[in-house]
Amino acid sequence: MLRYGIPDYRLPQDVLDREVNYIKRLGVAIETETSIGQERPIQRLLDDGFKAVYIACGAHKSRKMNIEGEDAQGVIHGIDYLGLLNRKQDVHTGKKVVVVGGGDVAIDAAREAVRQGAEQVSIIYRRSRAEMPAVDGEIKAAEEEGIKIEILQNPIEVLTEGNIVTAIKCIKMELGEPDDSGRRRPVPVEGSEYDISCDMVIPAIGQQVNHDFTSGTEGIELTR
Repeated sequence: MLRYGIPDYRLPQDVLDREVNYIKRLGVAIETETSIGQERPIQRLLDDGFKAVYIACGAHKSRKMNIEGEDAQGVIHGIDYLGLLNRKQDVHTGKKVVVVGGGDVAIDAAREAVRQGAEQVSIIYRRSRAEMPAVDGEIKAAEEEGIKIEILQNPIEVLTEGNIVTAIKCIKMELGEPDDSGRRRPVPVEGSEYDISCDMVIPAIGQQVNHDFTSGTEGIELTR
């Protein structure tokens, strides 16, 4: 995640390289391009003599918005967009970009879109500005770069023509009673739907763990 999920302007690659090299000098062996799971089951590691396996795989799998049009051409999840850019791979950035979410990945994706030549970048977030989980300094930096932050808005459909993004339909929200997180729950305002014209949508509403590595772990005790 550090290598491919954080823009270079926030975490320069040479800084990361120094940290990795320091860990290597401590005697840690690092094996890359190794898939844990079906290719190399965790049980095999234990059979090879390791006394314990510490799983620190990160959360690389994007959460879906689960709305119509989400799979259209012109929709790319934030962590995937950042990963392609960090790998120096070809990725098309639209002229009018809408980012969905209020965390650090949403802010990073929006700021990268500006750097990739987007003419108009907006972030829509379903709660208030005070409840955005992103670092406040990063939010302010995004605004200084011309990124528009639309609070109390929620996407309900990606609009397309020929399966190509043309707009995103949103609905205005208001804050209701607190939910399990302690934050006030966003509630849709009936009849407040509207469209935002765009040619690219970047959902960044959180990530989850890809559990593919758990293949073959039946019978192995997990301590957490």
